[in-house]
Amino acid sequence: MIRNLQIVNYRSIKDINLSFERLNVIFGPNGCGKSNLYKAIELLSSAASGQVAKTLSDDGGLENVMWSDNKNKKNSPRRIKLLCETNDFEYEIQIGFPLQLPYPSHFELDPIIKEENIWAPGFNQRPSSLVLSRKNQNITVLDSEGQKTIHRGSIYENESFFSQLSEPHLYPEVSQVREAIRNWRFYHEFDVTRKSVIRQPQIGFRAPVLASDGVNLAAAYQTIVEIGNVELLNEVLHLAFPDSRFYCLNDKSRFHMMMQRDGVSRPFSISEFSDGTIRFLCLAVGLLSPRPPSLIVLNEPENSLHPQLYPALAKLISEASEYSQIWLTSHSTQLAELISSYKSFKFYELSIESGETLAQEK
Repeated sequence: MIRNLQIVNYRSIKDINLSFERLNVIFGPNGCGKSNLYKAIELLSSAASGQVAKTLSDDGGLENVMWSDNKNKKNSPRRIKLLCETNDFEYEIQIGFPLQLPYPSHFELDPIIKEENIWAPGFNQRPSSLVLSRKNQNITVLDSEGQKTIHRGSIYENESFFSQLSEPHLYPEVSQVREAIRNWRFYHEFDVTRKSVIRQPQIGFRAPVLASDGVNLAAAYQTIVEIGNVELLNEVLHLAFPDSRFYCLNDKSRFHMMMQRDGVSRPFSISEFSDGTIRFLCLAVGLLSPRPPSLIVLNEPENSLHPQLYPALAKLISEASEYSQIWLTSHSTQLAELISSYKSFKFYELSIESGETLAQEK
């Protein structure tokens, strides 16, 4: 479980320190930085999969992602810093710009990993507790014998050491941290447009994890039916859609979701479902995974859902927090109140002041 998170110089976030519990709600109006907080955690997670440079590129590039007040201050450290403390480790990554190159280059604004550190838990970041210490391309790491050694292999400067760990058995503690972070799951948007992949039949195979974009919805739903908590899934879906029953149709190994509604003689295919119905199905299947992760991060899950679905969504989130730590950004006070009727949670309210995101614990 992540206990503390620090974000420095990321978009509207100049410097924020947040502590977390099992269930956490981050609330605020549009434009206060909720999505920036979500993206910062996603960027931290991307280090474990070798996607730091791509994630920053998809987000507009490092120059656009850096906190704006730092852009024109020559003497200010132009770095993004992300630091998380969990029950099992502390991990820090600092990302900045390359030094001025002695030759012309189109890559002068590439993101560079300036520092990367892993500490054993409970030692307040003492040098003796370092499992990994990286400054630019110089790395000291704890090996399988418990000895701190200098890593002699070449390292790409724009990616985390995690993504270049070709022999994980040599550095088991670093490998364990990498796998722990890879286990985190993020659900933000599901493409439910008329021609989306979710609405089309897909070759089905057992899927204990819903993909981040929900494309394996039918297979993940059927996996819960066969080896997961189908009773809880049905309970949540009945609360959300009391006049409907859902099932997965297998047509020559092509799976797609179906719905039978009371009073209607024929079933509905997922191609006919409303946008809100598909989004809620994705959330239900994602949160009730038979293989629950250590952390699930949700960005405004109430978007495009009718308020009548909020009670079922609140129950779904509270039930899922029994198996995974959950962070939830939202702009709905109604949803927060409904969640509180099931379970207590850590609550932060975000605001924006002079372009800077501020967080207040409530």
